[in-house]
Amino acid sequence: MVLVLNLHCLSKDDDLGVHALSKGDTFQFNFRPSYSGSTLYHCSMDWRGASHHFDIYDFLIDQNRCNPDCFWSVKEAGHRLFNHDLDGNYEICYPWKSEV
Repeated sequence: MVLVLNLHCLSKDDDLGVHALSKGDTFQFNFRPSYSGSTLYHCSMDWRGASHHFDIYDFLIDQNRCNPDCFWSVKEAGHRLFNHDLDGNYEICYPWKSEV
């Protein structure tokens, strides 16, 4: 049985659609942050009956650490951001946000 992650990312102005990803697949998108500094992209994902969401790009947080790119890895325990300053590992780990 192939594990499929259903990913849906969007901002206030741009819906990137739903993508079905199998293990090892990648998804990428490009954008230019707004001059006002309000750019926010968030993603929701579903797999194995679980649903999670997180902010994949928040200008106020990510403007410097994701320059020029953000690379994320998704795991069951949470999501990890590739740390450009270290040795090439996904070092910045975040647990999933609690559902309210």
